[in-house]
This record gives sequence, C-alpha cells and structure tokens, in this order.
Amino acid sequence: MVTSAQRPLAIRNARFPLPGRTDLERGTVLIAEGQVAGIHPPDIDAAHLPTGSDVIEADGRILMPGFIDAHSHGEGALGRDDREHGLLRQGVTGVVLGQDGISFAPTTPASAALNERYFAAINGPLPSGHESGLSVAQLLAHYARVSRLTCRMLVPAGTVRTTINGFSAAPLTARQLDQSEDITRTAIAEGATGISLGLEYVPGSFADAAELHRYATIAADTGLPLVAHVRGYEADAPRGLGELIALARETGAAVHVAHLHAPAALALPIVDAALGNGIDLTFDSYPYRRGNTILAMLALPAELQQDGPDQTLARLADPATRAQLDRDWFPTLAELLSRLTISVADHPDWAWAEGLTLTTVAERAGRSIGRAVCDLIVDTGLGAGVIVRQPAANGEADVRAIANHPAHLGSSDGIFLGTHPHPRAWGSFARMLRRHVLGWQDWSWSEAAEHLSWRAARRFGFGDRGVVRLASIADFCLVDPHSLADRATYDSPTLLADGIADVIVAGRPVLAGGEPCMMKEPVTTGRPSS
Repeated sequence: MVTSAQRPLAIRNARFPLPGRTDLERGTVLIAEGQVAGIHPPDIDAAHLPTGSDVIEADGRILMPGFIDAHSHGEGALGRDDREHGLLRQGVTGVVLGQDGISFAPTTPASAALNERYFAAINGPLPSGHESGLSVAQLLAHYARVSRLTCRMLVPAGTVRTTINGFSAAPLTARQLDQSEDITRTAIAEGATGISLGLEYVPGSFADAAELHRYATIAADTGLPLVAHVRGYEADAPRGLGELIALARETGAAVHVAHLHAPAALALPIVDAALGNGIDLTFDSYPYRRGNTILAMLALPAELQQDGPDQTLARLADPATRAQLDRDWFPTLAELLSRLTISVADHPDWAWAEGLTLTTVAERAGRSIGRAVCDLIVDTGLGAGVIVRQPAANGEADVRAIANHPAHLGSSDGIFLGTHPHPRAWGSFARMLRRHVLGWQDWSWSEAAEHLSWRAARRFGFGDRGVVRLASIADFCLVDPHSLADRATYDSPTLLADGIADVIVAGRPVLAGGEPCMMKEPVTTGRPSS
C-alpha cells in the first residue's frame, strides 16, 4: 500500500502526451502519495519543489502512461525479477490475468491440480504454498506482495467449471449453473474485473449455450466485460466472432475478443457491424505473426481430453488409440503441425527439442510426427508448448490494420516458460511503439497512450491510469524514442527491449537506469475500480 512516508518525486523536463492532441506538452510532473500532484515548468528549480523531493531528470524523454498488457499469462512470472525485468523494460506497469478461461483462482485443491497440469506450459506452477487452491482475493493479495506491477484478474470460467464438474464434457445441470454463478459473483466481489472464456481449451470448449448465456448475463448485470478466446480465428474468425457477438446481443454484455488474429478484411467488417449495432466490443492483439499455446490443444481431439489429465495421458499411452490417431486424426492436421515449433518441453529427455520445429524433432527422434506429438505430451505430462506460425493469408498488413482499429487494446499474450518462449513477452509493447509511432507513423504519442494504456485501464478497472494529468495514478514510463527498440527474436526470445530505462508504479520507481528496483512494500493503491 502506498504510504504517507513515500517521498515526493519530480520528473523534470519531460515531454508527455495529452488526450486529443498530436503534439507533446513539456513540463515537470510532480508526484506525491502515488498520484500526480502538480505539473510545473520544465526547468523548475529544485528549490521550488517540495522539501525532500527525489528528482528524475527526463532530459526531454517522453513520459508515457505505464502500458497495460490486456492479455497476459504472467501468473507464474510475476514476482520473478528476470521476468518482471523484461516487462518493465517495455514500459509495462499493469497486466490482466485469468485469461483463456484458466488460471490459479478461484480453485479448490482438486481443481487447482487439474488446471495446473493442463495449463502447465502456459501459466506454469502454482505459487509456492498455495497448492491447495486460492480465492481471487488471495491471488491478488499474493501478487500485491511479490510483484512490482499492478494486476487485474478475470474470473476464468473454465477453472470455475473444473471446480464444479472436473473435465467432464457433460453439460452443467441447473444446480451446477447456479453453483458456477455463485463462484463467479464471489470472485467479482473479491476484486475480479471481468469474466474470461476459453472456448478452444478444455473444459471451456465443452460449455453449451446455457452455460455461456449464464456468464454473459452475469457480465451484463455487473457491468464487467466478457472476455473470450473465441471458437475460431484466422479463416474461422467469422464463426468465433459471431458466437460472442450473439451473446452480447442477447444479454447486453460488453464483450472483448482475446488476441484477435485473422485477415483484417474478414474480421474487421464484423467488428464494425457489431459496433454499428450498439454492441460494446473491444479486442486486443499482439504485433507478431506467430502464436503460442499448449501442444495438446492444437494436436489432440477435445474428446480425448475429457475427464482430466490422467485420463488423457492414459488414452495416449494406449497403442490402439495411437493407431487410430495416426490413421484418422493426424493426417487432417498435417499442414498445421508443419507450422509448429516447440517452445517448452518439460522433461529432461526432451529439453533438446525446445526451439526446434516439430518436423525437425520428429526427424531427429526417428519417429512420425504423430508419434512425436504423443510422446511429447505423455512424457512431459501435458507440459509441452508450441509456437504457431500463422497461415500466409494473415500477413503483416493484417496485423497492422487490426492494431490500428479504434476498438484495439495492446497485449502480448506473453508466456514466460521454456528456453525458447515466444519473444512477444519481451518485445510486444516496445515493438508496437517502434512500428506504429516511429516507423509507420500510424499513431501519435497520444494515440499510442490510448491503444497501450488508457483503453485497457477503462476496460479492466485500473482506475485513473492511462493518462498524465492532475490526480491520475502515477504509473509511468520514460521513453527515449532515439534508442527505442524491441530486441527479442525467435532465436533469442528473452533479449530486453531498449529505450525505456525508468518506470514508476504508483509513484514509486520500480525500474531505474534500466535495472529493477528492490521491492520494499506492495505498490497497490487500493481496491480495483470498474
């Protein structure tokens, strides 16, 4: 909690964007009690600042609102200096967790274990000491203690479903739907600022119309967004978007599409039509043409994953099941499987596979691609993740057009596991700034603040963040446009971004001279606001 003992901080001679303006204001921003307390001339003398003020010399660098990652899998990364360093060097000060319908809370001992195993290659292990499950309040309190960043949390509907019905594909009964609503509303009361669906992951993919309608109704009733990894991207985007938009139309819920990637000419007219019909719709995207997910989701039929990880692994160990997959299933996925690279293989016998294409892994292991898939999933206990090269139909121009849309929020979809993770966790926000502001000049600095901070702050309950003005919460970063660069690549995915060396969260420096500052006390500023 920010305390009265915190010294005032002056950021002297900074340039900063103002809403609706394309030029940059210049001044000295004074911060006290975690908020902007004054804006003074750029060359103000230290004698005119409050006694005891610390001073950061901006020297003309651009003071931007701290960036908010609207879609992060930082559950297992927050509190780790090396991972937070990568985020802070991009200017990221806030993250939205609980994505794709699966997270660490709200969980019981049984559901925590199931979700952790299934999503091991995305979220990583549960926080130490919390293996028996967590409430949303407990998880948010944990991150407030250990992390420099501001966190918001969605209620993950798949995790709620696991608590009630395991990994069963059976529709929820009326009683179970009421249970799911009770759990969801409790999580919202504890600070969750939205609900997330993972409609291509199990068990979320088993949700029927009644279950989805219940969540949309709760979202509409509470005024919080219903966030969905939709049931179809790329060429299938019309189907995935259509299902979510129909829920919004039926219930009045505000909706948000997770990590939208598709040909722009296919997806954006659907978005525009929904907005034109009064649907409250936003989406996020990241600036790369490759995705990252768990191997099981892409490579196995959903019915094989019913009933939980143990049953999935037992079925995959059965020679008859493997023979059927080789005959009837894997041939239909040949093109997709040719686009996969192993990002994490959580087993010592497969560590060598990280960073190699699945095709290369199969060749070096002397087995078919189908057998390599099964062996990887079984040996790692579902702990295999992959980077996915998107189809040629979705090009750089599509990524750019989607990011330029007025309903867009910036995200990384960052996953922090393995020796060859996707570089988006270390580069997305620096990359968007470099390309859209400095390179293509699609955005002014003010528009960059909207895309990368202000819209997410409004959508996901971050309070008065996302803008530099009196009384706003002081989550800021200083950007040197001359040295700004994303350095992370697919070959070297954890290289730190350049150009952002000073970051402030709730008025306290958390990155100084490019290095993380020591954590002394939580940096939260109270209960999330919607």
